[in-house]
Amino acid sequence: MALPTTLTRPLRQIVWPLVCLLPIVLTGCDLFHFNLLRPDRDAGTVGAPAALPNKNQQRVSQFVFIADSELGQYQPLFTELGHMREDLVTLLKLPNPTALVNVYLFEDREHYERFMRARYPDLPLRRAFFVAQPRGMGGSDDLLVFTFRGEHLRQDLRHELTHAVLHSVLKDVPLWLDEGLAEYFELPREVHGVNRPHLAQMLREGFHPDLSRLEMFTQVQQMNPAEYRESWAWVHLMLHSQPESRQALTDYLKQLRTTSSPGPIQPKLKNCFPDPNEALIAHLAKL
Repeated sequence: MALPTTLTRPLRQIVWPLVCLLPIVLTGCDLFHFNLLRPDRDAGTVGAPAALPNKNQQRVSQFVFIADSELGQYQPLFTELGHMREDLVTLLKLPNPTALVNVYLFEDREHYERFMRARYPDLPLRRAFFVAQPRGMGGSDDLLVFTFRGEHLRQDLRHELTHAVLHSVLKDVPLWLDEGLAEYFELPREVHGVNRPHLAQMLREGFHPDLSRLEMFTQVQQMNPAEYRESWAWVHLMLHSQPESRQALTDYLKQLRTTSSPGPIQPKLKNCFPDPNEALIAHLAKL
Protein backbone atom coordinates (compact mmCIF):
# COMPACT_ATOMS: atom_id res chain seq x y z
CA MET A 1 0.00 0.00 0.00
CA ALA A 2 0.98 3.36 -0.42
CA LEU A 3 1.05 5.68 2.28
CA PRO A 4 1.91 8.47 0.22
CA THR A 5 0.38 10.65 0.54
CA THR A 6 -1.03 7.81 -0.73
CA LEU A 7 -2.76 5.33 1.13
CA THR A 8 -2.11 2.05 -0.38
CA ARG A 9 -3.91 -1.04 -1.13
CA PRO A 10 -6.18 -3.53 0.21
CA LEU A 11 -6.09 -6.38 2.06
CA ARG A 12 -6.22 -8.25 -0.89
CA GLN A 13 -4.63 -9.91 0.94
CA ILE A 14 -4.21 -6.97 0.32
CA VAL A 15 -4.37 -4.24 1.99
CA TRP A 16 -3.76 -1.19 0.80
CA PRO A 17 -6.65 -1.19 2.94
CA LEU A 18 -7.69 1.10 5.20
CA VAL A 19 -5.72 3.27 6.91
CA CYS A 20 -5.26 6.23 8.82
CA LEU A 21 -4.07 9.62 8.05
CA LEU A 22 -0.84 10.79 9.44
CA PRO A 23 0.28 14.36 9.51
CA ILE A 24 2.23 13.77 6.40
CA VAL A 25 0.72 14.49 3.06
CA LEU A 26 -2.05 12.46 2.04
CA THR A 27 -2.11 12.33 -1.61
CA GLY A 28 -5.30 11.50 -2.96
CA CYS A 29 -7.74 12.52 -0.43
CA ASP A 30 -10.30 15.19 0.03
CA LEU A 31 -9.33 18.84 0.40
CA PHE A 32 -5.83 18.60 1.74
CA HIS A 33 -2.64 17.46 0.18
CA PHE A 34 -1.77 15.15 3.01
CA ASN A 35 0.27 12.08 3.00
CA LEU A 36 -2.12 9.41 2.37
CA LEU A 37 -1.35 6.17 3.85
CA ARG A 38 -2.43 3.17 2.01
CA PRO A 39 -1.00 0.19 3.81
CA ASP A 40 -0.45 -2.83 1.80
CA ARG A 41 -0.39 -6.32 3.19
CA ASP A 42 -0.91 -8.46 6.21
CA ALA A 43 0.50 -7.81 9.57
CA GLY A 44 2.07 -9.22 12.72
CA THR A 45 3.50 -8.20 16.03
CA VAL A 46 4.88 -5.05 17.49
CA GLY A 47 8.05 -4.33 19.40
CA ALA A 48 10.66 -1.73 20.27
CA PRO A 49 11.82 0.73 17.64
CA ALA A 50 14.21 -0.49 14.95
CA ALA A 51 16.59 1.54 12.81
CA LEU A 52 16.29 1.89 9.06
CA PRO A 53 18.65 -0.30 6.99
CA ASN A 54 21.67 1.81 5.94
CA LYS A 55 24.77 -0.31 5.35
CA ASN A 56 24.49 -0.99 1.63
CA GLN A 57 22.75 0.71 -1.24
CA GLN A 58 22.43 0.31 -4.99
CA ARG A 59 20.71 2.50 -7.54
CA VAL A 60 18.75 0.91 -10.37
CA SER A 61 17.02 3.41 -12.64
CA GLN A 62 15.16 5.79 -10.31
CA PHE A 63 15.13 3.26 -7.45
CA VAL A 64 17.71 3.34 -4.65
CA PHE A 65 17.66 0.02 -2.77
CA ILE A 66 18.98 0.20 0.79
CA ALA A 67 19.65 -2.80 3.05
CA ASP A 68 21.95 -4.00 5.79
CA SER A 69 22.78 -7.24 3.97
CA GLU A 70 24.76 -7.51 0.75
CA LEU A 71 22.66 -6.54 -2.24
CA GLY A 72 24.24 -8.87 -4.78
CA GLN A 73 21.66 -11.55 -3.98
CA TYR A 74 18.92 -9.20 -5.19
CA GLN A 75 20.49 -8.37 -8.54
CA PRO A 76 18.08 -10.44 -10.70
CA LEU A 77 15.12 -8.86 -8.90
CA PHE A 78 16.55 -5.35 -9.23
CA THR A 79 17.04 -5.89 -12.96
CA GLU A 80 13.45 -7.10 -13.28
CA LEU A 81 12.15 -4.07 -11.40
CA GLY A 82 14.05 -1.78 -13.74
CA HIS A 83 12.40 -3.52 -16.70
CA MET A 84 9.01 -3.25 -14.98
CA ARG A 85 9.47 0.51 -14.70
CA GLU A 86 10.30 0.70 -18.40
CA ASP A 87 7.24 -1.40 -19.27
CA LEU A 88 5.00 0.79 -17.14
CA VAL A 89 6.29 4.05 -18.60
CA THR A 90 6.09 2.74 -22.17
CA LEU A 91 2.69 1.08 -21.93
CA LEU A 92 1.05 4.03 -20.18
CA LYS A 93 2.92 6.65 -22.26
CA LEU A 94 4.23 8.42 -19.17
CA PRO A 95 7.08 10.94 -19.15
CA ASN A 96 10.41 9.56 -18.01
CA PRO A 97 10.42 9.68 -14.18
CA THR A 98 13.48 11.24 -12.59
CA ALA A 99 12.53 11.50 -8.90
CA LEU A 100 14.43 9.04 -6.75
CA VAL A 101 12.56 6.40 -4.77
CA ASN A 102 14.31 5.09 -1.65
CA VAL A 103 13.47 1.43 -1.09
CA TYR A 104 14.29 0.15 2.42
CA LEU A 105 14.69 -3.63 2.64
CA PHE A 106 14.61 -4.86 6.21
CA GLU A 107 16.27 -8.17 7.02
CA ASP A 108 13.13 -9.73 8.49
CA ARG A 109 9.54 -9.02 9.33
CA GLU A 110 10.22 -8.40 13.00
CA HIS A 111 12.58 -5.47 12.41
CA TYR A 112 10.34 -4.07 9.69
CA GLU A 113 7.26 -4.12 11.92
CA ARG A 114 9.12 -2.62 14.86
CA PHE A 115 10.20 0.30 12.68
CA MET A 116 6.77 0.83 11.14
CA ARG A 117 5.06 0.74 14.52
CA ALA A 118 7.48 3.31 15.91
CA ARG A 119 7.50 5.59 12.84
CA TYR A 120 3.85 5.24 11.81
CA PRO A 121 2.06 4.09 14.97
CA ASP A 122 -1.45 4.70 13.65
CA LEU A 123 -1.07 2.39 10.66
CA PRO A 124 -2.10 -1.24 10.60
CA LEU A 125 0.86 -3.50 9.94
CA ARG A 126 1.16 -4.70 6.37
CA ARG A 127 3.87 -6.41 4.36
CA ALA A 128 4.88 -3.28 2.46
CA PHE A 129 4.13 0.42 2.19
CA PHE A 130 4.70 3.21 -0.28
CA VAL A 131 4.92 6.66 1.32
CA ALA A 132 5.08 10.05 -0.36
CA GLN A 133 6.31 12.19 2.49
CA PRO A 134 6.44 15.97 2.12
CA ARG A 135 9.78 17.62 2.77
CA GLY A 136 8.35 21.00 3.72
CA MET A 137 6.40 23.98 2.48
CA GLY A 138 6.32 23.86 -1.30
CA GLY A 139 8.96 21.14 -1.54
CA SER A 140 8.61 17.92 -3.48
CA ASP A 141 7.79 14.71 -1.65
CA ASP A 142 10.28 12.09 -0.53
CA LEU A 143 9.19 8.84 -2.20
CA LEU A 144 9.76 5.91 0.14
CA VAL A 145 9.04 2.19 0.09
CA PHE A 146 9.38 -0.02 3.17
CA THR A 147 9.31 -3.82 3.14
CA PHE A 148 11.28 -6.88 4.26
CA ARG A 149 12.89 -10.01 2.86
CA GLY A 150 10.28 -12.73 2.47
CA GLU A 151 8.45 -14.96 0.04
CA HIS A 152 6.28 -12.09 -1.26
CA LEU A 153 9.13 -9.63 -1.81
CA ARG A 154 8.94 -9.71 -5.61
CA GLN A 155 5.18 -9.12 -5.71
CA ASP A 156 5.25 -6.49 -2.99
CA LEU A 157 8.06 -4.48 -4.61
CA ARG A 158 6.43 -4.59 -8.04
CA HIS A 159 3.18 -3.34 -6.49
CA GLU A 160 4.66 -0.57 -4.34
CA LEU A 161 7.10 0.64 -6.98
CA THR A 162 4.20 0.96 -9.41
CA HIS A 163 2.64 3.41 -6.95
CA ALA A 164 5.98 5.19 -6.63
CA VAL A 165 6.48 5.61 -10.39
CA LEU A 166 2.93 6.87 -10.89
CA HIS A 167 3.20 9.39 -8.07
CA SER A 168 6.58 10.60 -9.32
CA VAL A 169 5.11 11.87 -12.60
CA LEU A 170 1.40 12.51 -11.93
CA LYS A 171 -0.30 15.17 -9.82
CA ASP A 172 -2.46 12.51 -8.24
CA VAL A 173 -4.08 9.19 -9.14
CA PRO A 174 -7.70 8.26 -8.35
CA LEU A 175 -7.66 5.57 -5.69
CA TRP A 176 -9.27 2.83 -7.79
CA LEU A 177 -6.90 3.47 -10.72
CA ASP A 178 -3.84 3.68 -8.48
CA GLU A 179 -4.64 0.28 -7.01
CA GLY A 180 -5.78 -1.23 -10.28
CA LEU A 181 -2.51 -0.36 -12.00
CA ALA A 182 -0.48 -1.61 -9.03
CA GLU A 183 -2.44 -4.89 -9.09
CA TYR A 184 -1.74 -5.17 -12.81
CA PHE A 185 2.00 -4.47 -12.70
CA GLU A 186 2.68 -6.53 -9.58
CA LEU A 187 2.32 -9.56 -11.85
CA PRO A 188 5.31 -10.93 -13.80
CA ARG A 189 5.63 -9.64 -17.37
CA GLU A 190 5.00 -13.09 -18.87
CA VAL A 191 1.39 -13.33 -17.62
CA HIS A 192 0.38 -10.12 -19.46
CA GLY A 193 -1.48 -8.72 -16.47
CA VAL A 194 -3.84 -11.69 -16.10
CA ASN A 195 -4.48 -12.35 -12.41
CA ARG A 196 -5.80 -15.92 -12.25
CA PRO A 197 -6.62 -15.84 -8.51
CA HIS A 198 -8.68 -12.67 -9.06
CA LEU A 199 -10.55 -14.29 -11.94
CA ALA A 200 -11.26 -17.43 -9.92
CA GLN A 201 -12.56 -15.40 -6.98
CA MET A 202 -14.84 -13.37 -9.26
CA LEU A 203 -16.21 -16.57 -10.74
CA ARG A 204 -16.91 -18.04 -7.31
CA GLU A 205 -18.57 -14.90 -5.94
CA GLY A 206 -20.30 -13.63 -9.05
CA PHE A 207 -19.22 -10.32 -10.49
CA HIS A 208 -21.30 -7.18 -10.93
CA PRO A 209 -19.05 -4.29 -11.98
CA ASP A 210 -19.97 -0.73 -11.18
CA LEU A 211 -17.33 1.75 -12.31
CA SER A 212 -19.32 4.80 -11.22
CA ARG A 213 -19.33 3.47 -7.65
CA LEU A 214 -15.62 2.65 -7.78
CA GLU A 215 -14.80 6.17 -8.94
CA MET A 216 -16.46 7.63 -5.85
CA PHE A 217 -13.90 6.08 -3.48
CA THR A 218 -11.32 8.48 -2.09
CA GLN A 219 -9.99 6.59 0.93
CA VAL A 220 -8.62 3.12 1.22
CA GLN A 221 -10.99 2.35 4.05
CA GLN A 222 -13.76 2.33 1.47
CA MET A 223 -12.19 -0.45 -0.55
CA ASN A 224 -12.26 -4.16 0.25
CA PRO A 225 -10.67 -7.06 -1.68
CA ALA A 226 -13.55 -7.16 -4.16
CA GLU A 227 -12.90 -3.52 -5.11
CA TYR A 228 -9.23 -4.28 -5.65
CA ARG A 229 -10.14 -7.12 -7.98
CA GLU A 230 -12.56 -4.92 -9.88
CA SER A 231 -9.96 -2.15 -10.16
CA TRP A 232 -7.51 -4.63 -11.68
CA ALA A 233 -10.22 -5.86 -14.08
CA TRP A 234 -10.96 -2.34 -15.41
CA VAL A 235 -7.27 -1.73 -16.03
CA HIS A 236 -6.96 -5.02 -17.89
CA LEU A 237 -10.02 -4.21 -20.01
CA MET A 238 -8.65 -0.81 -20.99
CA LEU A 239 -5.19 -2.14 -21.84
CA HIS A 240 -6.14 -5.35 -23.63
CA SER A 241 -9.57 -5.08 -25.25
CA GLN A 242 -9.20 -2.50 -28.04
CA PRO A 243 -6.90 0.36 -29.10
CA GLU A 244 -9.57 2.96 -28.31
CA SER A 245 -9.86 1.92 -24.66
CA ARG A 246 -6.08 1.92 -24.21
CA GLN A 247 -6.01 5.40 -25.72
CA ALA A 248 -8.74 6.51 -23.31
CA LEU A 249 -6.59 5.37 -20.39
CA THR A 250 -3.38 6.99 -21.61
CA ASP A 251 -5.26 10.23 -22.38
CA TYR A 252 -6.68 10.20 -18.85
CA LEU A 253 -3.21 9.68 -17.36
CA LYS A 254 -1.95 12.55 -19.48
CA GLN A 255 -4.57 14.79 -17.86
CA LEU A 256 -3.33 13.65 -14.46
CA ARG A 257 0.10 15.07 -15.23
CA THR A 258 -1.30 18.59 -14.91
CA THR A 259 -4.40 18.24 -12.74
CA SER A 260 -5.43 16.15 -9.76
CA SER A 261 -9.12 16.49 -10.70
CA PRO A 262 -9.65 15.26 -14.26
CA GLY A 263 -13.18 14.05 -13.54
CA PRO A 264 -14.45 10.48 -13.96
CA ILE A 265 -13.10 8.20 -16.66
CA GLN A 266 -16.43 6.48 -17.32
CA PRO A 267 -17.64 9.02 -19.95
CA LYS A 268 -14.45 8.36 -21.91
CA LEU A 269 -15.06 4.62 -21.81
CA LYS A 270 -18.62 5.08 -23.06
CA ASN A 271 -17.05 6.39 -26.26
CA CYS A 272 -15.37 2.98 -26.56
CA PHE A 273 -18.12 0.66 -25.32
CA PRO A 274 -21.93 1.09 -25.46
CA ASP A 275 -22.06 -0.32 -21.92
CA PRO A 276 -18.67 -0.43 -20.14
CA ASN A 277 -19.93 -2.72 -17.38
CA GLU A 278 -21.18 -5.29 -19.89
CA ALA A 279 -17.95 -4.92 -21.86
CA LEU A 280 -15.94 -5.75 -18.74
CA ILE A 281 -17.97 -8.89 -18.05
CA ALA A 282 -17.51 -10.05 -21.64
CA HIS A 283 -13.78 -9.29 -21.53
CA LEU A 284 -13.22 -11.34 -18.36
CA ALA A 285 -15.20 -14.22 -19.85
CA LYS A 286 -12.71 -14.37 -22.73
CA LEU A 287 -9.84 -14.68 -20.29
